[in-house]
Amino acid sequence: MTSPQAESTLTYAADLTREDVTALETFLNAQLGRVSEVVGETGETSFAMQSLLILVSDSAGFLHVLLRLEQPDLWQRAAIVREWQRLRSTAHPFNHCEGFDHDRWWNQVRHYDATDERAEQERIIRLAGEAVLDEGPAPTE
Repeated sequence: MTSPQAESTLTYAADLTREDVTALETFLNAQLGRVSEVVGETGETSFAMQSLLILVSDSAGFLHVLLRLEQPDLWQRAAIVREWQRLRSTAHPFNHCEGFDHDRWWNQVRHYDATDERAEQERIIRLAGEAVLDEGPAPTE
């Protein structure tokens, strides 16, 4: 189940396309590559930049594999949300740069789809109700 605004604003991970992942990875590589040029090829900051580029590549690669699945399992759905959020959060500080897709990358994606979102809301309501019952009656004076 996808959101009605899937063509522009990204609300659910189910609306992600492989093109979204490729575009975000390309954007991040351009931004991080630009910073790496300034940092140079030696020193601790250089090592950190290389590590970050590897993490971006690994997250994007994992997402590409997961997005090929027609019916992802629950853990795979959670992994899709997590990996997309990881890439999106990494790109967010560069939101002022040319090429940042505000419609697709600005909002956090918290759920795989509307069904997962409803299930979480119901779980929270149920747990809140159980917490109230566990507290027992309010003390009287």
